[in-house]
Amino acid sequence: MAQTAELYDDLCAQLVTGIALDEIAPADGQNAAFRVRCGNRIFAANLAASCLMRPERNDTLLLARLEDGANLILSVLYRADESSLCRLRLPQDSSLECPGRLSVTTADTLALQSGKNLGLQSDALSVTAATADLRVTRLSAMLNQLDACCHSLYSLGHSARFVFQTLTQCLGSSRRMIEGEDETRAGSSTLMVTETATVMAKNGLTFAEDTARTDAKLIQLG
Repeated sequence: MAQTAELYDDLCAQLVTGIALDEIAPADGQNAAFRVRCGNRIFAANLAASCLMRPERNDTLLLARLEDGANLILSVLYRADESSLCRLRLPQDSSLECPGRLSVTTADTLALQSGKNLGLQSDALSVTAATADLRVTRLSAMLNQLDACCHSLYSLGHSARFVFQTLTQCLGSSRRMIEGEDETRAGSSTLMVTETATVMAKNGLTFAEDTARTDAKLIQLG
């Protein structure tokens, strides 16, 4: 019985290494692609879902050549320039989850930037800094209880509004310097001074709708 031989190519997946040349502008809806040199061949390869670090020129890459002929960059093995910026690529919607503790440590600057909203949710929030610079266009705060201890507080604002149901301040010494007008409105107001109260003004006016009263053992005028 005669048998005929059949010739076919059995393509198998394999791992190879290559050198990154440059990035190819991706088409709409496609992942980033790079031109890669492997031996004497130059071909295009896409980033695999597991490859978070974006390759730079002359980086050594680990690639997978699949059965269908597609080439995927699995990881960056060696950086050509160790001082170059490391860019991590994540899908459009990503989530970082940790069942235990998660710590982020950097020896230099740590920057967080968001194009829309940046939210922090925690049962307790602790911030410790040698210096702090906060610039906010609009701030809305809702506090049930606020305990603040400040050695020095400097505030500069065009407009500030504070609304408190109860405010208690215990100060060792306090000094207010106002260049323009100062106005205080209250249902009732009490000023209690243990020793001496001094009011100095170029012109002094006191208005009362019903009764104006001054009680003292000694009153000196003039």
